[in-house]
Amino acid sequence: MGKGCNWRIIHPDMGARDLTLNHSIHGPGHEFPQHTHDDTEDVFIILEGGVSVRQGDVYSPISAGEAAFIPAREVHGTVNTTDAPARLISFQSPPDMALYRGERNKADSETPKPPAGHESGVQIITLARGGPVFGRKGNWRCVTSRQNGARYLRVHYIQVGPDEGFEHEPEDGETAYVVLSGLVSVTHNGATSRLQAEDVLFLQAGERVSLNIDEPTVLIRTQAMK
Repeated sequence: MGKGCNWRIIHPDMGARDLTLNHSIHGPGHEFPQHTHDDTEDVFIILEGGVSVRQGDVYSPISAGEAAFIPAREVHGTVNTTDAPARLISFQSPPDMALYRGERNKADSETPKPPAGHESGVQIITLARGGPVFGRKGNWRCVTSRQNGARYLRVHYIQVGPDEGFEHEPEDGETAYVVLSGLVSVTHNGATSRLQAEDVLFLQAGERVSLNIDEPTVLIRTQAMK
């Protein structure tokens, strides 16, 4: 998919129905061609370095600690316009099977372009400055939700300490937790697993788990909204 290195982490071939997660490393100049998703929302989160969201001749820079929300049917691509590698993760809901079949990966001359005078719906959001979520232990920030126009993807940026563990209550859609830093013990049906930086917890609809925080931890939580 485009230039650079791209890995599928959560995807339909492993049984995911509502949510996908990809991990990408793009060197300087690497581009993921412009494309659209018919009825799929996209969220990119930059972990290291920076890229630009390309929409025709418009390039919107996004750097580590920021997210880009791409509504359905919005023309978009990514280009590493810096002189250093960029590392990012991206979530989609619902999955766009055409992307996995390679149908979005076209030459620049064949890619869609925004119409003249188009007003972009892309939002660049600083993770740590998202809207605060009250009533939770730690620092929870809402990155995308129905309040800022998302229909399918709810994303939280979570900073928690050792005494700030929490329960994941059953949801109607699938959920993914990505550990950015720290250490988490996850208890499910009496068994406990330990997750560290760059580990991913994927939960199907209706599952319940406990997350105990063993040291200061930063998480991304993404839920497919129904």
